[in-house]
Amino acid sequence: MEVCSLKEKMIEKERELELLNEAVDKIKNPKLPYILRVQQSILRAVDDYMYKNKITRMMPLMMAPITDTLNHSVEESALFYQGQEFDVMKSMIFHKQATLMNKGLEKIYIVSPNIRLESSERGDKRHLFEFTQVDFEFKEGTMEMVFEFMESLVRYVFEFIKKECTEEFKALGLTTDHLELKDTFKKYRTEELEEKYGEDFERIASEKATEPFWIINHKREFYDAEDLDNKGTYKNYDLIWPKGYVEGLSGGEREYKYDRIITRMREINQDEERFKDYIELAKRGELVKTAGAGFGVERMTRFICQLNQIDDATVFTRKPGKEKYIF
Repeated sequence: MEVCSLKEKMIEKERELELLNEAVDKIKNPKLPYILRVQQSILRAVDDYMYKNKITRMMPLMMAPITDTLNHSVEESALFYQGQEFDVMKSMIFHKQATLMNKGLEKIYIVSPNIRLESSERGDKRHLFEFTQVDFEFKEGTMEMVFEFMESLVRYVFEFIKKECTEEFKALGLTTDHLELKDTFKKYRTEELEEKYGEDFERIASEKATEPFWIINHKREFYDAEDLDNKGTYKNYDLIWPKGYVEGLSGGEREYKYDRIITRMREINQDEERFKDYIELAKRGELVKTAGAGFGVERMTRFICQLNQIDDATVFTRKPGKEKYIF
């Protein structure tokens, strides 16, 4: 028994050293400085674009009593402070809506760190359990406004990268062919692509595409507005990166009226008690019509740098399903 236990401890120690060495190798990746430089350039271009277009930047929150409901399973991450339950920030969707109650603010954005403790099954090439997104929201916004805005921003970022990152692209062995955008981004409905490609329609459509495109009409979180003139149609959208890099942005027009929010919450059995203050704002007519979205910085970095997996865009592994996290 003691010999067996000693052997098991030696094996465990060896494995821990292997994992430590993997983490060190990741940090020492010779391509990492160039990837991070491109990522820095993305954020520089985004800030420049937002400033030029008079979109006000606000600081992110890391925890709150309410956060994105996320219509898929993630591990609970409750925190307690001053006797109140908080959650780590999954998305600042409700805070964006609340901020635009201020009459002097029309358009806002946040470079927002988010934590979504994804299940180990999400250990694929495109998910992280901790990531950063550029989150924006426009008062009186519409889908069409977001389409035009985001396409313009993507073109601005790509042109900035092509100009500023020639050394980095050379070091990474890349051309800028995938950053050449010719057309307005095409739009497809979810049911249209699902009928054509089956359950895995997003991946297949992405692999076949050569330029970014939009997928519209997803039935998901209660705050995405339903088109009341076409019941069962939702005013939301995802931006899909081509060449198999899949979703890069998610957003929608928002439900903001009390009766609509309650109806949508009850459709999915949402816990109304947890959102009672948010519901009260809607009941008082404080919430305003908005539309917005959030796009992942690491996902954009992955596409621009043509990386094998999103974890290559990070210094420290945040990929779900790892055996052990060293840092």
